[in-house]
Amino acid sequence: MDIGAQERRVFNLQDYGVKRGLAIGHYRYKQVKPGLERHQHKGALEICYCMKGQQHYKIGEELYELNGNDIFVVPPNTVHSTGEFPEDKGELFWIQLLVDSSKGKLCNMPKEHSEFLLAGLLDKSQHVFKGSFQLKFILEKLLVQLENFDSLLSRIMVDQLIAQLLLETVMLSNSPQQSPPSVKLNDLNKFIHKNLHRTIYVDEMANLIGMSVGYFKFWFKSKTGMPPREFVNRLKIEQAKIDLLSGNSVTKVAFGLGFGSSQYFAVTFKKFTGSTPRSYRSLHSGE
Repeated sequence: MDIGAQERRVFNLQDYGVKRGLAIGHYRYKQVKPGLERHQHKGALEICYCMKGQQHYKIGEELYELNGNDIFVVPPNTVHSTGEFPEDKGELFWIQLLVDSSKGKLCNMPKEHSEFLLAGLLDKSQHVFKGSFQLKFILEKLLVQLENFDSLLSRIMVDQLIAQLLLETVMLSNSPQQSPPSVKLNDLNKFIHKNLHRTIYVDEMANLIGMSVGYFKFWFKSKTGMPPREFVNRLKIEQAKIDLLSGNSVTKVAFGLGFGSSQYFAVTFKKFTGSTPRSYRSLHSGE
């Protein structure tokens, strides 16, 4: 079954015999959705797997940015939201698990094993760390089992897949994390910011760092979690937010950032913010 057939799916894990599970969910959005309001999960930690695109979480005054292949753990009883950001276009999985051992066994694991895994995850809470695209296969298999849950075998598979997911996540959390951005990425960032006022072509970015266009697209997405054109447009829209609040007209902002028309600019702006340029300016001009 193609789990992308629906934009958003959520399962209550306790309905499937996972006594210490609250929910597991998945979304694959082609455009942004309204942001998450402030909320918390009582007694449960939440693990978020950002597979594609970008997502933000705000805890207190701290804002955490997740890009493709990033993992973030929200501690139990912690109020969080997406801050001023929408739920972004892209793909995200999440799972919520109760930490109190008195609620029952976690996936029929011995208490020593489950407490070890949960302690490892709590130790890495409120940190963004790199995942592995192999996790997506585990998560997809898990959702397929839940969708077709019909026997004791399904329950055994669900328990086994959640245990495997937690083990892989803890192992990844302890792996050496990526080094700071490479010289090539720094050079690209400087080039993009210097040329935000015009159309930036993928082939010129590839030439800048001495790669073929095909390999550059693969390399860039592996480093940033998104295609180069989307990365450039995100930066343009961030600059547009500033320009719109500086008194410039929508048309002037559009052409000043290299968009061919104000209509295309408005479509791109809404895709990444969830609102039109005029609505954004009206909402934020008083701040």
